[in-house]
Amino acid sequence: MESDDNHKVAGFVSKGKRKDLLPVAAGKFLPHRPPMLFVERLLEREGDRAVAETTLPTVGIAVCAGKLLPEYFIELIAQTAALANGFDLFCEGQAPNDGMLVGIDGFTTTDIARPGRLVRVETDKTFSFGPINVISGTIWDGELQLACGVIKVWENVD
Repeated sequence: MESDDNHKVAGFVSKGKRKDLLPVAAGKFLPHRPPMLFVERLLEREGDRAVAETTLPTVGIAVCAGKLLPEYFIELIAQTAALANGFDLFCEGQAPNDGMLVGIDGFTTTDIARPGRLVRVETDKTFSFGPINVISGTIWDGELQLACGVIKVWENVD
C-alpha cells in the first residue's frame, strides 16, 4: 500500500500499528467518496490518538454563503475517528467495520475558519463501552482552534 501523496515517514511497528505507512490517503480506509469524503489523509496514529489533515473546501455541500457549516466540523472528527479505526484494522489484517455517528456533546465552532486552508484534525478515544466509543476531537488551523467537541460512535464489531 502506498500513499497517494508519495509522503513516507520512516517508522516502526507499535502495538500492531504500522507507522511506516503514514501518512496515508483517507480514501484507502473510509467508505466515503466525494463529495462526502472530507478528510484527506491520516498523519499520525498512536494509542487512542489520531491526527489527520484536510483542506477546507471553498465550494460544495459543506459551504453556505461562503462559510463552512458547523456540521462539517462534526463530520471531520467522525471521519478522522473512522479513518483511524480502518487503519488499525488494516494493520491487524482485518476487514473494516461498519459504524455511524450516534451522538454529539458540547460541540463548539468558531466563525473564523477560512475556506482553502489546510487544517489538522486531532482525535482521542476517551471511553469505550461495547460497540460505543466516545471520541474527543479538535480542529486546528495552525495554532488557531476552529472547533472542538465530543462525539459518540457505534461500531458493528460482529
